[in-house]
Amino acid sequence: MSITTVTQQLTVNNQLITPTDSLQYRAIGRLWGKYIPSSEQINQGKLITADGVIINAIVRKRASKRLRYPIDLSQDYLWTVYPRTPIEDSGIGFYMRLISVRTPSEYTDLMKTEFQLLADNFSVQGLVVYQDYEKGIVEVKIHRSPWMINDTPKGFKLRLFGFIPPKSVKCFWNFQVRRVGTDLVIQSGECIKYMADGAIKN
Repeated sequence: MSITTVTQQLTVNNQLITPTDSLQYRAIGRLWGKYIPSSEQINQGKLITADGVIINAIVRKRASKRLRYPIDLSQDYLWTVYPRTPIEDSGIGFYMRLISVRTPSEYTDLMKTEFQLLADNFSVQGLVVYQDYEKGIVEVKIHRSPWMINDTPKGFKLRLFGFIPPKSVKCFWNFQVRRVGTDLVIQSGECIKYMADGAIKN
């Protein structure tokens, strides 16, 4: 079972952003924008996208090392990000974890155009745990791998917008998603497997 619309592939550095396994949990994408760190911490701040949307951002360790090198934060860059849509007091939040940044020594106009075309696309793969048929809301459970050997695996829910077939809850889906403002909108999707107990089984 699949749904499709016209969407571009997620590619960067000649590499596809695709799952390494058909049942791999994932939520990753690219954003083109300018990072503005807070006055207190360089690894927390705002990402201003090309269309003027201001997104709360947390810089992961790998990307934060790049920020400490001579990098011009007045410029726009192509960022690899993990999206998050947490439940907050004011409703559903929206922020990004910045995990890496592409900073070539010189940006040509052609490179900028190419990078901007790659931006705003996401690959999301996980278990559908909720869908609202009228509002077009789909919540996907993502199981996150532990950062340390002894850590307990944790999961989070990612809210997407779009319509998928009824009775998709407890099904493992692969989605291609595009950021529109502060929404993650489904462009295409494929049902990979039904999980009766909500767990991955081979």
